[in-house]
Amino acid sequence: MDQPVFDHRKLGLDDVFEFACFPGISCYNLCCYDVNLVLSPYDFLRVRKALGLSSREFIEKFAELHLGDVTQLPVVSVKMQEHDFACPFLRPEGCSIYQDRPASCRTYPLARFTGKDEEGKPFEIYRIIRETHCRGHFEKRPITVRDWIKEQGLEPYHFFNDLFGEIVFACQHMDRPLSADELDLIYNACYGLEAFREFVEKNKAYLEKVGFSADDISKALAEEEELLKLGLEFLKRTIFRDHLP
Repeated sequence: MDQPVFDHRKLGLDDVFEFACFPGISCYNLCCYDVNLVLSPYDFLRVRKALGLSSREFIEKFAELHLGDVTQLPVVSVKMQEHDFACPFLRPEGCSIYQDRPASCRTYPLARFTGKDEEGKPFEIYRIIRETHCRGHFEKRPITVRDWIKEQGLEPYHFFNDLFGEIVFACQHMDRPLSADELDLIYNACYGLEAFREFVEKNKAYLEKVGFSADDISKALAEEEELLKLGLEFLKRTIFRDHLP
């Protein structure tokens, strides 16, 4: 695929842009080929659950696992098909996991940027990605960024990705490499939730010591989204507690 180009504009939640994607548009499905599709922990959970697979089964069948060059954190990315470089979830009629597609697929044609300004106040801006093959930019369908987020179901993705983003930030500001045991724990808390559930069951007293209530732990053991939330918060309160923004 051609390298994307970012529009110069910085959009807020109430700014308007024009875009539409639908079956029948001439470029339909072209964006699903030869993509570097990295899965955040919440992306991974949603797609894995939609397919009814364990973490290990999903990685063996559909993904690659490695350490990020910049973050040095575990990274899971989707393996494109060898014969045509298509996303393995692509079908002639479109995305077979559309209801649980990753955040990057949902957000396009926007890219989201978050952080803190010089005064320490959080900011959130969006920029439009323009790819030469995409005809959706020529569709006269105005929509605000806020309405696009709601329409694409991005709210829970933003919540979990912001939690994970704090961990990425903290890792980049550590003055030492992560140990093998820490990397295993990070992987389990983010992606290997079956193993992390066992960790929670065996370490309830420790979890309470670092600030989780019995109700937090009970919810995490009952529901995977809550388990992922607890896992990300656990990493923030332990391994990365001295390096958070």
